[in-house]
Amino acid sequence: MENADDIELFKRLWYAKRDDKIDIGIDLRHFNKPGSPTFDRRDNALPIVATGCCTASAWMLGGWILGLAVFASCVILSLTTMNVWLMHRLRERTVDRALSGYEGWDEVWRYGGVSLRRTGQELETTGPAQDWRPFARSLPMAARYEE
Repeated sequence: MENADDIELFKRLWYAKRDDKIDIGIDLRHFNKPGSPTFDRRDNALPIVATGCCTASAWMLGGWILGLAVFASCVILSLTTMNVWLMHRLRERTVDRALSGYEGWDEVWRYGGVSLRRTGQELETTGPAQDWRPFARSLPMAARYEE
């Protein structure tokens, strides 16, 4: 349930994140599953489809040896560069959803796999097991940032 106090606390988080006063941690394995608010099936299918298309094209144009070489190259590329890129996109989507407004924040926090901590500190608040509101209350008032 949304109330004015929760919205004010969310504003504190938003401004603190904007000013790099807090870090928002994302458990990428947790969010990269169907049912997650930021899961994208197309992102996960892209490496498989690209590998299949490139391998089939190379096989038709250059034979099975070229097809096998392209397949091996695509697998290596998928396991290194593509995976890092896809996880970066997932993190960006999740943080964007969390900071899009109170409703987005509440949805992401309730799903779990999110943590809050002040920049440079070890102590974390993790959702949904812990309540994010005490952490937000320890941040400066949002009105101070708007001046």
